[in-house]
Amino acid sequence: MSANVEMNSVKKSDYILDRESMVAAYDALELKPWRMELNEDGHIATCIWSDSYRQKMGFENEEDFPNSMDSLLKQIHDEDREGMMDTWRKAVSDKNGGNKYDMVYRCFKKDGEMRWFHSVGIITRRPDGSPYAIIGLSSDITEEKLQHDRLREQFEIVEALSHDFLNIFMVDMNERKVSIVKLDGYVTENFGDKTKQDYPYDPFCLKYIKDRVFPEDQDMLREMMSFERVDIETRHQREYVCSYRVIDNGEVHFYQFSYIRLAGANGNDRVIAGFKNIDAIVESAREREALKVLSETDIMTSVLNRGHGEKLATEAVNSGQPGMFCILDMDDFKQINDTYGHAVGDKVLIGVAGCLKKAFRKSDIVFRLGGDEFSALAVGVRRREDADKLIERFFNLVDTLLIPELQDIGVSVSVGAVMFSEGSAKFEQLYREADSCVYESKKKRGSAVTFYEDMAAAKREDEE
Repeated sequence: MSANVEMNSVKKSDYILDRESMVAAYDALELKPWRMELNEDGHIATCIWSDSYRQKMGFENEEDFPNSMDSLLKQIHDEDREGMMDTWRKAVSDKNGGNKYDMVYRCFKKDGEMRWFHSVGIITRRPDGSPYAIIGLSSDITEEKLQHDRLREQFEIVEALSHDFLNIFMVDMNERKVSIVKLDGYVTENFGDKTKQDYPYDPFCLKYIKDRVFPEDQDMLREMMSFERVDIETRHQREYVCSYRVIDNGEVHFYQFSYIRLAGANGNDRVIAGFKNIDAIVESAREREALKVLSETDIMTSVLNRGHGEKLATEAVNSGQPGMFCILDMDDFKQINDTYGHAVGDKVLIGVAGCLKKAFRKSDIVFRLGGDEFSALAVGVRRREDADKLIERFFNLVDTLLIPELQDIGVSVSVGAVMFSEGSAKFEQLYREADSCVYESKKKRGSAVTFYEDMAAAKREDEE
């Protein structure tokens, strides 16, 4: 009788032995599981969170993160809380299932940082099949989840580009090289050899621009497709897009490129670049005109780009009208970029361009030469005092320019200017004369202007 009772007692406690053997196995593997003990109705009677789980959540001890389900539920993302409980209930109630709880969810650490966790638990049961305990492990899978999401997003990007774009290239941002992914239609000479794995990025782009791009858009596209510009733009926006014109068999067509950064492991980023014909979406005259304006505009600052600005300035000078031509250069712009970052530098460029547009008249020609250099041609300005007023108005606007990140540091510019009368000059000559004056202005503190006539007169005096 005594022996029978002892045997029955061991039989009834098999589920307890199962739990203890699982805990022992975890200990042998140097893992620290958490566990929940359940009553016969399957409701949680006790939670025992392991120290390792608490620490993954950013909590130090039991006082910080008590042994209760409420402690955990308070940290679970609102959108995942019901799903977690539903998965838990299904696992507990499935007497014939695999007795396994498996859930991926978002959880907030003590400091508020959101992380992705993966929890897996084994359910031990009583002889009648009712759940007795869940013993499990939880792992922070945030980095793996983010990498998986990036890979999925990148796959979708490549898939979409392969359908929509005729030509697709991959740019290695560390090696500064480009490789061909897809090549359809026109092939730039010497770059269609599929046996070659990659090409230097800069000559690849310059060759494409020279062979294919409409002459008036070439200067603009050289800047927009420059490696440095692509690097900056793809860090600040999901998709870097630009429209331009190409010549194909003597006909002008509208094209668009899209650059998208694909973040790689260990900082080995790549940028995928797609090129496509967009004639179909600019069929109406209004759309074509809008795209023409876009192709003539500096995308960042909204003033004219160099190619179109110089074209209009040359035409204005050749028309025989008098005026003033000036070139301006930002002071200490490299230091601003190096100290505060390119994003702040971009804000300065945009701000100065806005000051130029406000200071000069609608009939004047304002354009960006590239980098931190701008130019303006004031048509019809005959008197020096009128030219001085334009420059002074511009300086006053620059003085009030507010860039919060620069704090108390002001923005200043150096200007070189030259007056010209009816039919007296060529644009190339005016450009050289104004450019030479910029360096003279750099010698002065703060915003300053030097007129070529004054500099030439001072030089004559020195020689005499």
